Amino acid sequence: MKFWNFIFIFPLIIFAQFSPGKLSKYHQFLEGNLNCIKCHEIGNREISDGCNECHHPLKLRIDANQGFHKDKKEDCGSCHSDHNGEEFELVYWPKDIKKFDHSETGYILTGEHKSLECKNCHTEKFIKDNSIIDWANEYTQFDVLDRTFLGLKTDCYSCHENIHEDKISNDCSSCHNTDDWELAKNEFDHNKSQFLLTGSHLKVDCEKCHPIQEKNSRKIMQLTGMAFENCNNCHEDSFHKGAYGPTCETCHTSNNWNEDLISFDHSATNYSLNGKHENVNCNECHLEILSGKLPQFDQCNQCHEDKHYGQFENRKNGSDCEYCHNVNNFIPSIFTTAMHQLSRLKLDGSHLAVPCNKCHESYSPKTNILTTQFTWQNYSCNVCHNDIHRNQFKQNYNNDCEKCHNTELFSHVNFDHQKCKFPLDGRHKDLNCNDCHISELDSDGSFVRYSPIASQCSDCHTFTDEIK
Repeated sequence: MKFWNFIFIFPLIIFAQFSPGKLSKYHQFLEGNLNCIKCHEIGNREISDGCNECHHPLKLRIDANQGFHKDKKEDCGSCHSDHNGEEFELVYWPKDIKKFDHSETGYILTGEHKSLECKNCHTEKFIKDNSIIDWANEYTQFDVLDRTFLGLKTDCYSCHENIHEDKISNDCSSCHNTDDWELAKNEFDHNKSQFLLTGSHLKVDCEKCHPIQEKNSRKIMQLTGMAFENCNNCHEDSFHKGAYGPTCETCHTSNNWNEDLISFDHSATNYSLNGKHENVNCNECHLEILSGKLPQFDQCNQCHEDKHYGQFENRKNGSDCEYCHNVNNFIPSIFTTAMHQLSRLKLDGSHLAVPCNKCHESYSPKTNILTTQFTWQNYSCNVCHNDIHRNQFKQNYNNDCEKCHNTELFSHVNFDHQKCKFPLDGRHKDLNCNDCHISELDSDGSFVRYSPIASQCSDCHTFTDEIK
């Protein structure tokens, strides 16, 4: 082969090996054999990490495990092949784009969003992500922002106008849903507001209290700034003319202003009246100081004084009065012996026969206050029982009565003398306890001496005794 023929053939060989076809118009700036290594490793036709390095906004999402590409870190060419000609589109849809499962992006389309065209949302005016905007400014030869599917935010205000002008919560879903924006008027739970709707108020059209205002050629319902502290903020007191003050609810209800003056079905509220609550006067709970708000009723002590003066505050079921009482009558208590077995002091033996008031006696937690004691700091025997042993067992047994006694019968003593400092052996085993442990007298009367006690032979025996 002549040399000049080789000169023309060699570039064709190189082109065939390194350029299998024209790049898409979007990658035209990468044409040329010297640019191959920007996308391919030397000697390897597979795409390297060049895609992610160039498309760095997408790399940010992959690294953050977000969006459609979060699990597609490698092999970009399997979906976005190139060298197919200048007009070839690099975004390939294996199905119709309308059949794309949007939940794979991490944002599920619901309601009216499902019927929208992709371009309704994926357009330049809704792109808020700076990484996408900055990237588009690097590649100005094509209109990137009207082609990309990246850069949208998930909050409502990134696409929809904030017609409420931040006067209420920015959590649109607390009032609206994606099925029908206008349904908020009918579905809004007014109990979440500062004014609870009851009775006839539930039937009033929203616009009666929330007037429609026009701003920037748009009609907007006023949601804040309404006065509702008293009935006469909305209703004129044309009959009483203020003679009974602003607390209209003392005599009236919202069910029927003219007729429902006496009976009120309290079971229609969140707190049904039962037992003795049925006979309580309305204004004993619905006080003027509540200023239109409802009384709290989660715990009894929100209305009733704690007659136990905090004894149960740090106990299980301590704030639940219904554990011992009910609304039919505060006395007698419904607390049973079986329930007592779940307390810190289980009743057994002779304790089962003891009347409640023998242990639960009157005491004064504060000056000029008298109540019944139900709790103690500790439950040692000597809290209720006198220590007839005069504290003799404090040092060796910490005054633990159960070392010798049980609750069945106090006089039934079960003491293992072999475990004390003076084990019994020989004739000592046959002695009665009171042969060694004799009674003594002190200022409180007689008691039996157990400790300290003489333990030497000569303390009890004489030489004459030994001869006998």
